[in-house]
Amino acid sequence: MGGRRGRKAVAGLSPGGRGPREAPDLIPGKPPLSFRNSCLPAGPGGVQGRARAVRPPIPHPVPRQQPQSCATRATPKEPPSMTGMRRYCGLFALLTVLHLCALVSPAPALTATPDEAADLFQEGVELLNRGDDAAALKKFNAVLALDPSHAAAYELWKSTEHEVWLQILVKGGQYEIVAKRLMSRAQLGRAAAADDEDAIRSLLRDVQSDDVLVRAQAVRSLYANHGEYAVQYMLQSLSDENADDRRIQFMHALTQMGTNVVLPLVAALDTGDAYLRRNLALTLGYIGDPRSAAALTWHARNDSDDGVRMAAAEAAKKVGSNGDALALYLQMGDAYHHRRASVLRAVDYSAVIWSWSDGALVATAVPRFLYNEELSKNAYYGALAADPGSLDARAGLARAYVAEQAELELRAAAGLDDGDLADQVAETAIAVNTTGLGALDQALAWAVRENDSATGIGLIRVLGQNSSTPTASLGAALTSSDGALRGEAAVALGEIALRSRSAPTQAVVLGLGEAAGREIMRIGIVIDGDESRGHALADALAAKGVVVNFWNTGAKGLALIKRAPGVDVIVVADNLPDLSVDQVIDEIRRDERTAETPLVMISDSDTYADRVNAILAPGGDLGVIEEAMADSLDGDRARADLLAAQAASTLANLARSGAHVGEALAALTGSLAARPDAVCIPAMAALGAAGGATEAAALAAVLSDEARSNAAREAAAGALAQVAARAALSGPPELLEGLGAVVRSGSSLGVRVAASRAISNMSIDDATRAAITQGARVNISQ
Repeated sequence: MGGRRGRKAVAGLSPGGRGPREAPDLIPGKPPLSFRNSCLPAGPGGVQGRARAVRPPIPHPVPRQQPQSCATRATPKEPPSMTGMRRYCGLFALLTVLHLCALVSPAPALTATPDEAADLFQEGVELLNRGDDAAALKKFNAVLALDPSHAAAYELWKSTEHEVWLQILVKGGQYEIVAKRLMSRAQLGRAAAADDEDAIRSLLRDVQSDDVLVRAQAVRSLYANHGEYAVQYMLQSLSDENADDRRIQFMHALTQMGTNVVLPLVAALDTGDAYLRRNLALTLGYIGDPRSAAALTWHARNDSDDGVRMAAAEAAKKVGSNGDALALYLQMGDAYHHRRASVLRAVDYSAVIWSWSDGALVATAVPRFLYNEELSKNAYYGALAADPGSLDARAGLARAYVAEQAELELRAAAGLDDGDLADQVAETAIAVNTTGLGALDQALAWAVRENDSATGIGLIRVLGQNSSTPTASLGAALTSSDGALRGEAAVALGEIALRSRSAPTQAVVLGLGEAAGREIMRIGIVIDGDESRGHALADALAAKGVVVNFWNTGAKGLALIKRAPGVDVIVVADNLPDLSVDQVIDEIRRDERTAETPLVMISDSDTYADRVNAILAPGGDLGVIEEAMADSLDGDRARADLLAAQAASTLANLARSGAHVGEALAALTGSLAARPDAVCIPAMAALGAAGGATEAAALAAVLSDEARSNAAREAAAGALAQVAARAALSGPPELLEGLGAVVRSGSSLGVRVAASRAISNMSIDDATRAAITQGARVNISQ
């Protein structure tokens, strides 16, 4: 996977471990390797019967540095980029994979602009050869700006000499980013893996051919056209100790197929067949993918079979294990949750999740937008098996489940219909609750630290319902830079105070007031490699009432966008240090939730003008951004109104319980003028419970406004009656005049009765009250 380092070169595996290459035993004119005399050393006391396993040796091992450990903690920093020879080998590996795919993939249909893309690319190459690097880079970016299809990129790659790609890649920086983006598009242009049993079994017969060229072509076809689906049809042979030749050939083929068979192989380690487990461990060791490190390390320590433990221990070293299965599982779960390239690149997504059940591999279909969380859950369940007492494992599961719930809620809010999937995800509330308050608190702490708004909101709501006392992470959320997290935390802490009959802190009351008073919660994402400029832009937008999250890399920004609730605008600079602008745009537009989200690019060029909503020149007028998101406020108003109503209701209940909520009264009063009834009515209830003479005038204004709904006017009168009784209101005169006018008006009976109750509770002299009573006289007639 991207970011993995220093793998040993193995037979049939390219230097970067990405896919098949022509192995020494498959090169015409050279004799095939013989594995017959190589076997695993016997364990203590000797190994009998099924304890024997044949292992393909690695001819002429290439020295390498020890691989970096998969992880040591639950939320690590991302590993640094490859440098020097290791980086060069990784780039060469990417070229190798594409070359081999081209040998077996049919020519794809072209889009309308392949010639234009090819011409621009060739112009860039010529400029590069002349030493005009800056102009060449503009041409390469122009190719991406054309948004070539995966098929067109694949054709462009096939028509360009490998030395040219390598020349661009080794220049590093933006050149490498652009080249990798084009090449990743080319990888996606090859045929999707297919679970075609007849085709796979036919190719597996060819894998056993005496003809070296037939074997080579079969392995390439398995890799390019079937990938992970081939594994299920090879396991029986891997468990057959009486079929050495076939077993060896299949193990070697799996090694050549590389990383795209790792997940089903890891899932198959759950088999009860020790002989199969040993051969799986050996195969995973020679593939060298760090994603298998956790499972191999666990089997090296805990497997019931001596031979499996020895094979797993040897394999674990080869894939870079640090010897701590728990830490490896935790790190992998965190990496999947964040969609880190170390475990999940664009080409690594699959339509299925693999598991072992009833003696066979089972492929469970899963939508792409939940794929990473399903793998994250698998890793955290592995961590829980490794250490049942692990709080981080339970926290990881809670976070993954809540992230799935949040994703479905966001899709529903965007009008997307996911059928019965929503019902399935709703059931995960049970799993979330079983993780316990400590795990929920830990998960929320991670979400707050990472500005993971959607997941954080879900966790806050669960804690608010389940906890009887404030927690550390709720306190952290209350001071978050994310306004949605602050508001939700204030509501949760307010509800906890009510249930526990304790006084809320001043910070909670202020947070509730802020949430109740915020009219529109606009959310923006800024992604800019220039941190100073990015922070300045984020601050300027925040001053205009936009809740802004800033990231300085494309990968982090995309991960945040996946979890932000209802983003109103995304601002992307054209100078990202890790991804091309094209890749960021493509990822945003491919996600159904953000396909129509306003996208603004910071650039001094209009190269991408046709693919974004607006171009913002560096230092330009922010009006460009405001105009871009002007039409996307309906969802913001709905979110803000819902949170405001919850905050106002909580304040009302706190005030009725006797809690001091004075710090929120101004915000509540300010919300009455133009907010919908869903916000105003609970706000007025809070004012009725805690307000005084200052708030009475605002309540009277709502009561007197015939344009307001009867429900709002009755609520205003009810609140005014409470204030009048508690504060012994006796005026001012205009207040009494207004109440009298409502009583005498043609308003609904409910409104007039409610107004009369307010008059009833006021402390006014007898003469004034007599005059009002005279005016309210009712004569009954038949």
